[in-house]
Amino acid sequence: MEKRNIITISGDLASGKGTVSVLISEELGYEVYRNGNYFRKLAKEKGMDVTTFNIYVKKHPEIDRQIEKSAAEYAKAHDNLIIDARLRLVCSS
Repeated sequence: MEKRNIITISGDLASGKGTVSVLISEELGYEVYRNGNYFRKLAKEKGMDVTTFNIYVKKHPEIDRQIEKSAAEYAKAHDNLIIDARLRLVCSS
């Protein structure tokens, strides 16, 4: 398996992920993959604004898996990459 240079940065909304991603990208010359862009694309496809889609996703964990899979697939084909992602904690009772 080929080794890839991939950095992942995770955090909650407005936690500074984007800022840190840009700073590292500028320093290292890495590309940034933002899960949030894919999230917004899916929201638009469903005809929802981001806030409404965020509520919808809480009841549809398969969408989180789809978003994670998208980032993983992108990473397979790219090197020198920063993945900027918001991870969700999914609990079941």
